Amino acid sequence: MSVFSKVFRDVPRSGVISVRRAFNSRLIILFTLLTVVLTATVIVTWEKLLRPPYFSWVERKYPGPENADYRYKVEQRVEHFFISMTVDVIVVSILLGIVDHKQRRLVAAHEQLAHSEKIATLGRVAAQVAHEVRNPLAGLLLYSVHLKGKLDGKLPNGDAQLIDKIIETINHLTATTEQILNYARPVTLAPKQVDLNEVAKDVVQLLSTEVSAHNIETRFDLNNAPVTGMLDEASIRAATLNLMLNAVQAMSTGGRLTISTGQDNGNLWMTIRDTGAGMTAEQIKQIFEPFNTTKSRGLGLGMPYAQKVIQQHGGQIVVESRPGNGTQVKVELPANGRSN
Repeated sequence: MSVFSKVFRDVPRSGVISVRRAFNSRLIILFTLLTVVLTATVIVTWEKLLRPPYFSWVERKYPGPENADYRYKVEQRVEHFFISMTVDVIVVSILLGIVDHKQRRLVAAHEQLAHSEKIATLGRVAAQVAHEVRNPLAGLLLYSVHLKGKLDGKLPNGDAQLIDKIIETINHLTATTEQILNYARPVTLAPKQVDLNEVAKDVVQLLSTEVSAHNIETRFDLNNAPVTGMLDEASIRAATLNLMLNAVQAMSTGGRLTISTGQDNGNLWMTIRDTGAGMTAEQIKQIFEPFNTTKSRGLGLGMPYAQKVIQQHGGQIVVESRPGNGTQVKVELPANGRSN
């Protein structure tokens, strides 16, 4: 089954046909109007600008009553040729423009579907692996804790610390598997009125230790009025936390973190700007790929998870960055919940 077949498999046929008919009708009307307007423009241009000097030239070239019939034939032949050829070129150009536009949209849609399919498959495989690993890890943790309790006070300090390191490592692996499983799970939204201003301030407060450790200055440029919309608070906070943490970690030697919010045209937005090293165009393309990371620690799931949450709300994340000039991440969300 093709990607497009999977997408349209559960869509009612009558609905698809009616949408196609409505779209085709609008396209035919637009094409007809453009053709009529441009044809009229060509005729007026010929009549007002080109015809008088051309007819004068023909009359000078073939003077006298004896050449009247020939002059008429030449004039009509050129007039018909000019108008028909110009209109043909215009019509073909419009058709080629429409075809090119639709083809580019189709290619973009196909690439997006293929990308989504790849990410979904990767998430399922990773979740299966994490699920298989989680139970043995839980068993190892129990055995290690039990072993530590039985040997408590019977081992030198150095050997006892080895057991602590085993437990610490198991806990780290368990947290990693939970992160993979959380990414693979579908996000269930429970929309309610949420203020992005409050979300931004709360998340920065959560990251205060990281911010201080990296010597980062925090600036708020929040909208004066509450920036509220129908959002799932838990997932939006988690997505915002991932985005801000990414910005903080991009400024390991210090910098400035600027948070802005606003609301316009029925949409909410939040921008997160950092003064870190920035990214190349190729790095921006890969930033939402699962398990793609340049950090020594971390799985590279923070940005993909944030994108998943924002897209499930019907919004989008726009990333702008240049090497040496920091990065700006803009989150755009519909104020009244997911727009279909």
